[in-house]
Amino acid sequence: MPKPKKGTEYVCDVCGTTLLVTEDGIGILDDVVCCEKPMKTRTKKSKKKAKPKRKTK
Repeated sequence: MPKPKKGTEYVCDVCGTTLLVTEDGIGILDDVVCCEKPMKTRTKKSKKKAKPKRKTK
């Protein structure tokens, strides 16, 4: 059973509620539940820089 790590996000597929872990935990985090269903972890996507647009003639 995983320990909660700072920066982990959980999201509810039903209502969209998000939970963000703000501090590393020392305990064990069992299923995080919202709307009577387990919440899924959201992976953080790396932010990509926008590519400059090309001008076409």
